Amino acid sequence: MMNTIEARFIALGAALVSDVLDEAGHAPHAVDPSLRPIGPARAFCGPAAVVRGERRVATRTAPAPGAVTPIYALPTLARPGAVLVFAAGGFRGGAVMGGMLAADLAEAGCAAVLTDGLIRDAAAISAGPMAVVAAGRIPVNGARRFEIVASGAPVAFPGADGAILIIRAGDLILGDEDGVVVIAHEDAARILEMAEELGRKEAALIAGGAGLSMQERARLRGARFAHIDWLRGAGA
Repeated sequence: MMNTIEARFIALGAALVSDVLDEAGHAPHAVDPSLRPIGPARAFCGPAAVVRGERRVATRTAPAPGAVTPIYALPTLARPGAVLVFAAGGFRGGAVMGGMLAADLAEAGCAAVLTDGLIRDAAAISAGPMAVVAAGRIPVNGARRFEIVASGAPVAFPGADGAILIIRAGDLILGDEDGVVVIAHEDAARILEMAEELGRKEAALIAGGAGLSMQERARLRGARFAHIDWLRGAGA
């Protein structure tokens, strides 16, 4: 597994990859730090499978067949190895996922779930095999109050410092104890190459730093990004 692009990103870590994304012009790229792991932080990386939901509004007119999908069908939208990005759009009326759904998603092979919604059955989710990052916890079942309205289309997601991230299907989602970053799928291979070079530079700097003055260490720390290319808009 260690030769896959996902495993190589996990080995580098979200913090180092974030440095490369910044230097390459991919800002914003970090998910709002208020979204936290349920249970212990587990490193994960995978292509995004994007799903969007909305508060259910009772109307006299029934929606067209197939226009909405109940939350319980969420595992049917998952893909093995993917990170399910579930955009709840600020819904706080109930949990968008509980222990049974999490177990089904793990069985379907999901690498992780990232949601700006709330979850319940936190103990079961924490003890399960799949990483879950969410906005918080609530005992209320959101399935009666919320429904899936789109899958596969880009979603707006809360980013760091009030930014809005647009996450597309196939963008790589990398998370660990430092947080979650989004890597544009078209630049992922180049970001990985530059991140691994940065990792080698940092390892050499740490190994040889004891014999350097503070001034020389500061100079080398600033210079370690010189190999990173500006990618944002390069194909325009």
